[in-house]
Amino acid sequence: MPCRFWGGPERQTVQAARILRDRGACEVSFAVIPHREAKVADNPLVVGARAEGFEAEPLALARGYDLLEGARRLRAIAARLRPDVVCTVGYKADLLALGLRGRGAPRVLAVARGWTGEDLKVRLFEWADRRTLRWHDGVVVVSEAQRAAVRACGVSEARIFHVPNAIDLDRMPPPVPRARLLAELGLDASVRLVGAVGRISPEKGQRSLVEAFAAVARADPRAALVLVGDGPDEAAVRADVAARGLGDRARLLGLRRDGAQLIGALDVLALPSRTEGLPNVVLEAFAYGTPVVASAVGGVPELVLDGETGWLVPPGRPDALARALLDALARPEEAGARATRARARLLSRFTAERQADAWLEAIAAVTGAVATGAAAGA
Repeated sequence: MPCRFWGGPERQTVQAARILRDRGACEVSFAVIPHREAKVADNPLVVGARAEGFEAEPLALARGYDLLEGARRLRAIAARLRPDVVCTVGYKADLLALGLRGRGAPRVLAVARGWTGEDLKVRLFEWADRRTLRWHDGVVVVSEAQRAAVRACGVSEARIFHVPNAIDLDRMPPPVPRARLLAELGLDASVRLVGAVGRISPEKGQRSLVEAFAAVARADPRAALVLVGDGPDEAAVRADVAARGLGDRARLLGLRRDGAQLIGALDVLALPSRTEGLPNVVLEAFAYGTPVVASAVGGVPELVLDGETGWLVPPGRPDALARALLDALARPEEAGARATRARARLLSRFTAERQADAWLEAIAAVTGAVATGAAAGA
């Protein structure tokens, strides 16, 4: 799989691999496509996988999109490891694995988490990915919404496997104490914190959130906004904050190692995305007991049931987002009740053990038997 940072897909992949290995069900190795060859040794997925005791081999390319060279290197890795199954995560890995064909080749399970359409280059490669998904032995989807999208790509229902994202509650770090975050920000204990955690990118919708929060700030003098993460839209978001005169009421904290833990210090987590698969940040909010206001996109409605486990709003509607945020802030008891039901939903449907069971079913389906050999994540 490709890796630029330690995000949701990376954490989900390593988590599933660790549980499958610890069960004795599979041996797992990683082939990692680094974002920049100069940083191979420090690549977050290489570091993270090795920290869990996995072999992680960088599949560095002289040119980032040299697919022929990448396919050749992946074939060499597969010839050496002789895996039963290669699991690909991301459009680049999916395309490289098209070279794993022929007699004796491993089965290929492509993981379709969703397509972001972040920029023209990404849209072109995602188009190619959608056109070729049906050539793989199976496709793993993280949500029922993504199942429909993959079916529309020409993949038969029998070769689509639902493996939702999940949280390993036993490995969840403790939340950052609310008082500590407020003190760090120089804010009074009466302040109500709205936050978003994740890559600051057009498809994640932080600019819509800033627009919505401007209305929230006018209506609720106690409200403050914190944005955790970095990305290509960061400068534009900072400019929006300044243009709307939000000053210290909206803080951009940058990329932080404790980003997920900060979710536990928020009064409300906002997810203003335009597109999503099954967002880890919502599962983390459920685990920490933080109320969620989210866009109704992708698999989000499979997590956030409007009026029951959170608030759902149409994407790209800052007015609706502002109303939902104000409602969540104005009714803390109701917000807490929805957060309690959200955690119960997490425990019943989105645990790491259930995820591992689903992975084993997918592996068994493409190999014709329960997997006992080696599975390599590419």
